[in-house]
Amino acid sequence: MIGMSRRTSIAWRLATMFAITAAVVFSGVAFFLYCFLTESVREQVRGELEFHHTLLDPMIEARHTEPQWELVRRKLDGFSQEGARVRYWIRSADDRFAYGGPFLLENGQAMPKAPFGFVKVRDPANVWAVMSRAIPASGDRPEVEFIVALDASAHIDTKEKFTQVMSIASALGILLVAILGYWIAKLGLCPVRKLSRQANLLPPNNPRERLDTVGLPPEIRELAVSFNNALERREAAWLQLEGFNADVAHELRTPLTNLIGQTQVALVRERDLGALQDLLESNLEELERMSSIVNDMLFLSCADNGHRAAELSDISLLTESRKTVEYVEDTFSERHLVVRVEGDAQVHADKRLFHRALANLLSNSARYAYTGTDVIVAIETRGDHAWISVSNHGDPIPPDLQSRLFERFYRGDVARTQSGIHHGLGLSIVRAIASMHGGAVFIRSEHGINTFGFSLLKSI
Repeated sequence: MIGMSRRTSIAWRLATMFAITAAVVFSGVAFFLYCFLTESVREQVRGELEFHHTLLDPMIEARHTEPQWELVRRKLDGFSQEGARVRYWIRSADDRFAYGGPFLLENGQAMPKAPFGFVKVRDPANVWAVMSRAIPASGDRPEVEFIVALDASAHIDTKEKFTQVMSIASALGILLVAILGYWIAKLGLCPVRKLSRQANLLPPNNPRERLDTVGLPPEIRELAVSFNNALERREAAWLQLEGFNADVAHELRTPLTNLIGQTQVALVRERDLGALQDLLESNLEELERMSSIVNDMLFLSCADNGHRAAELSDISLLTESRKTVEYVEDTFSERHLVVRVEGDAQVHADKRLFHRALANLLSNSARYAYTGTDVIVAIETRGDHAWISVSNHGDPIPPDLQSRLFERFYRGDVARTQSGIHHGLGLSIVRAIASMHGGAVFIRSEHGINTFGFSLLKSI
C-alpha cells in the first residue's frame, strides 16, 4: 500500500482530495437538508392533525349525555366518509361513549402511546400519523381519549424520493468533482512537466546550462530558481574539483619528475656509495613531500565529510599558544621577529589540532612578515566563540586575493618562490580545523598589517 501511494501521481492525489472534500461537503449539506425536510414533514402532519382536533374537540366536550353522543357519532361518520386519509377513534371506559371499534390498525398494530407518533402498516403499505388528546369528563360522559389518524404515506414518499434524488445527485457531484479535479490538476501541472523535460534535456557535460524560468507560475518559478541555485552550486563544485585535480596533478608531478629524472641519471653509469646515498636522501625528501601532501589531503577529506574534533579537553588558549610559539621559535629568530601572545580563553577543544592550526598561521607570518617586526597572537572571546588571530607587518593583500587564500593549493604570487617547500594547504587545514570545532576563518589587510585567524566554539 505504501509503495502504491508513492507511485500515485500528484494529479490523482489532488483528484482524490477534491473527491474527499466534495464528499464531506455534499454529505454535510445532504444531511442538513434531510433533517430539515424530515422536521418539515413532521410539522406539516402535526399541524394537519391539530387542525382536526381543533375542529372536533369542542364538539365532543360539549356533549354530556348519551342522546347528545349520537350526534358525535354521526358527525364523525360524516367526516370519515369524506375520504380514507383520516380516521377517528374515541376510547372510553363507558362503551356508550366510545367510537371506532377496536383501537387497532389494519394489521392489528396498536396505536402509539405517545400523544403524537407514526405507525407503519403492511397491508396496504401505509404510514399513519396518530395524535391523541384527553377530554375531561362532563355530565354523564366520563373522560375520553380522542384519537385522530392521518395517512402520511404521501408525505413520507415525497421525503424518501427527495432523499434518493439527493443521494444520486451527491454521488454524481462527487464523481464530477473528482473528474474535474483530475483534469484541473493535470492542467495545472503542465508547467511542472515542461520543467521536468527541460531538466532531462540539460547536457551532462555543460554545467553552465540553466532552466528557463520565464513564463512559469510563481510557485513553479520558485522550484526552478531553487533548482538553478543547485546547478550553480554543482557548477562551483565541478570547477573546484577540476581545479583541485589539476593542482594535485601539478603538485605531485614535480616530485615524481624529480624522482624519475634523478633515478634515470643515476642508472646511466655506475656510482659510488656516497653518490647513491646523496641520491637516496634527495629522493627521500621528495617522497616525504609527497607523503605530506597525501596526509594533508586525507585530513581535509575527513573534514569535508563532516568529521568533528574527537580528542577534546578543557584547555587554556594562552598556555597552548605559548607552547606553539616555542615550537616555531627558531623560524622567527632567523628573521629577527618577535612574537607576543595577548589575551586568553578557556575552550573545550582538540589540543593537537589547535597547535597545528596556530603553527600554520605562525609559519605563514614568518614567511611574509617584514624582518625585525612584531607578530601578535591575539586571543579574545566573543559570544560562544573564542577568536584567535595572528597579525604581522607585511605587503598589503589585494581584496580579490584575500577570498582565495584559504583555498586548497592556492598560493599568492609572493609564495611562488617557495613553492618547492610549501604546497599551499596550510591555510586550508586551518579552515578545516576551525570547521571541525564549529568555527570559521577570517582575514584582514589594512594599514600595513595582515591578520589571519580562526574561531573555535568554546564548548562543542
